[in-house]
Amino acid sequence: MTGFPASIDAIDRDWFGQCLARNFPGTQVTRLDRGTIISGTATKVEYFLGYNDAGQAHALPASLWLKCGLETQLAEQAAHSTIEAFFFRDLAPSLTLNIPKPYGTEIAPDQASGIVIYEDLNLRPVTFGNQDTPVPPDRMDAILAMLARLHAAHWRSPSLNQWEWLKPGGVIHSNNVTGQFMGFWDYATGRPRFDAIPDALRDKGRIGAAIHQLVRDDAANPICVVHGDPHVGNQFYDTNGAPGLLDWATIMQGHWAWDVSYAIISSQTVEQRRACQHEQLARYLKQLEGLGVQAPDFEAAWRDYVRHAAWMFLFALCPAELQPEPMCIRNAERAAAAIIDLGTLDALLT
Repeated sequence: MTGFPASIDAIDRDWFGQCLARNFPGTQVTRLDRGTIISGTATKVEYFLGYNDAGQAHALPASLWLKCGLETQLAEQAAHSTIEAFFFRDLAPSLTLNIPKPYGTEIAPDQASGIVIYEDLNLRPVTFGNQDTPVPPDRMDAILAMLARLHAAHWRSPSLNQWEWLKPGGVIHSNNVTGQFMGFWDYATGRPRFDAIPDALRDKGRIGAAIHQLVRDDAANPICVVHGDPHVGNQFYDTNGAPGLLDWATIMQGHWAWDVSYAIISSQTVEQRRACQHEQLARYLKQLEGLGVQAPDFEAAWRDYVRHAAWMFLFALCPAELQPEPMCIRNAERAAAAIIDLGTLDALLT
C-alpha cells in the first residue's frame, strides 16, 4: 500500500481506495475531487468520490470527510489525530453511541499522526451544535444520558487497560496541554475575551496550579472512558433530536466529572446552568445507576463536579488558530462564572 501521506496533496485516488479496501474489499476509487478544507485543531477535508463496481456494490457514499493531523494549525496537535484514529479503529465498534460512521483509518508508522475517513453527516442529515445556540434543558439531559452510556461501558473495569493507546489523562496529560495553553496567558489577556475574567481569576500562578492539580489527580485515579472535549461545538443532532458526539481526539482514561462538568458549563447560558445544574447532575447519576453502575452519592459527585470546572478556564486562553474570538468570549463568560459560582479554585487548592 502507498505509505502514510506527508501532506493533504499527497492523498490521491490510489491511497484513498487502498484505505477503504481494508473494510470494503475490492474497492477502488475512480474519482477523487477535493471540496471544503477546514483547518483548526485538526485538518478536515471533504471529498467527492466515484468507485469501481466493488465500491458501488458496497454502497459506498458519494462524499466522505477525512480528518487528519496533517497541516494542523499547531504542530503539537498532530498527536491528537493518532488517538482519534485508534479510537475509531479499536474502541468505537463496541460502543452504543451516536458517532460518525468510520470508513477507514490510517496511523503513521511512528504514531505521530493519524487519519480517519468518516461519513458526511450532512447526508443523514444532522444539525451541528453552535456556541451561539445554547443547548436547551431537555437536550442537555439527552447529552448527559449519552455520556453516561460512554462512562458506564468500562466503569472501574480492567478492560480500561486493554488498549495501549488509551492512557490515563490521555494526550491532555502526556502532551501537557495545560502548560501549552497557560503559555498563551499574555496573548489572551490582551484580547476581548478577558473582559469576562474577574480579578479573582487573574492570578496566573493560582489558575495554573489548580488546573495542573486536576489533571494530575485524574490521571492518577482513572474511573472510566472519557470523551475529553464534549463542548457544544462537538455535538450534533439527528432529525429525531438524538444527540451525537464528534472529535474523539482527547479520549482517555479519566474521571466522569470531566465530561459532565465540561458539557453542562460550556453548553448552556450562565443563567440556565445555575438554574439546572443540580437536577442535571442528579439525572446523570440516575442514568449511571440504570446502566448497572454503582454511582457516587450526590454530595460526593457535586464535589467532583465543582473541581472539574477548573478545566473550563482554558477556554479563555485558546489561541485564535483554534477558535474564533467570539466563541472564546462566550466560553470565557461561561467558564469564569462557573468557577466563581462554584468556588472551584478553593476546592482544588485548599
